[in-house]
Amino acid sequence: MQVISQNDFENWKADPVTKAFLLAAQERVEGAKEVLSVQAGLDVNQDNYIRGLIQAYREMQDFRIDDLEEVSN
Repeated sequence: MQVISQNDFENWKADPVTKAFLLAAQERVEGAKEVLSVQAGLDVNQDNYIRGLIQAYREMQDFRIDDLEEVSN
């Protein structure tokens, strides 16, 4: 696995494309929460899928350079 420096990671986070991507992820989280607020309980499998989707997007948004170091060790 290629090592990414703290500086490279910060540059990536500051890039307009990255910011737009993370904003789109946040919008999807909000949309999924809205769906759950209206449809929760109607289909347990769908509820679980949406909850997993929210968790996946949040994990992506919260990603830190430390997470890379853990994987590469």
